[in-house]
Amino acid sequence: MIAVLFHGIYIFYDEESKDILKILNGRYDIKPYIVGTMGITSLFDSGVQGVDIILKKPSEALSEIKGFDSVIIILKARSIETARAFLGIIGERTKFDGEIIGVDINTSSLFQVKRGISDIKDFFISIGFKEELILGGIDVRTEGDCLVRSVKGCNPGELLLFGGIVVGRVTSNEVKVYVKDGKVKEISGADIKNHGLEKITNVDIYKIKIDSTPGFETRDCGVIRKIEGEDILFINHDAYSIYKNLSNLRGAVTVGDDTTRVSGYILKRFGIPLIGIIDGDKDGVIKGESFYSGSILFEVNGDDIAGDKIFSEFFKKNQSIISDFDKLKKDIEIYLGKDILKKIEY
Repeated sequence: MIAVLFHGIYIFYDEESKDILKILNGRYDIKPYIVGTMGITSLFDSGVQGVDIILKKPSEALSEIKGFDSVIIILKARSIETARAFLGIIGERTKFDGEIIGVDINTSSLFQVKRGISDIKDFFISIGFKEELILGGIDVRTEGDCLVRSVKGCNPGELLLFGGIVVGRVTSNEVKVYVKDGKVKEISGADIKNHGLEKITNVDIYKIKIDSTPGFETRDCGVIRKIEGEDILFINHDAYSIYKNLSNLRGAVTVGDDTTRVSGYILKRFGIPLIGIIDGDKDGVIKGESFYSGSILFEVNGDDIAGDKIFSEFFKKNQSIISDFDKLKKDIEIYLGKDILKKIEY
């Protein structure tokens, strides 16, 4: 049996992904999965059925799935270089022992991540994919008293992210991260955003997810499925938590400009409003705004500080609480008081 793992922000907006899924269903015994927050969102938008959601990073997902001889990873990468870099890290990190084939529908490229004995590679070549070599895995070397990691697949102008948090903007194709005693000492090839970097502590240079993105455009969406739960979810740089807790959501409190906009974009599809705590320091991970009616944004000086106070005062440091959303909205507005610089209602 073959696992088919879809990954990419726009993956199910592309008809080729749907066509490949149909072809593979007709040719092999497969089980399809999707990973990645925005990839999952594209699945909901597409209406494609029979694809299971895995709320883990791709390498972790591959390490946990059982009962498969082969895995096909279907990507829509920004470039062949980013596909090579991503699949090289997958090959190094995953504990899956069988065959792994990477397929990038954007460049019609095929990558043999781990060898096997199936005809999968030959099949994709027969329908027009060209085999390419992948890059090695994570490149870490020692320079002086620092561990230095070279980040592959970056392009000037893109946002640089550590574990989903924006820490700078790429200025060179050569990006290197210097770490000593678990602290980032320097990043070459990028303009640093100290407000983001200060949130990164206890860095494991081998394990931390480092990537870059040009950001993504919002798409018009209505309510796909109205959810009327009881929980108010606290979201702070963890959009995955939306899908982990979706079944019983009534609303959310979000911290951070980009986190709030990404969360609003997802939650609107399920008729769920949010209370956003922002400070106007938007990086552009998401281009555009989309919120369900009843949402409100409070702009303050220092969204992290205000968010921590709200997390302690109203959530008692729990990820979710049961509360009346409209009452909570009013209570938070009163609590923040004069700290509110601007209020935006939807």
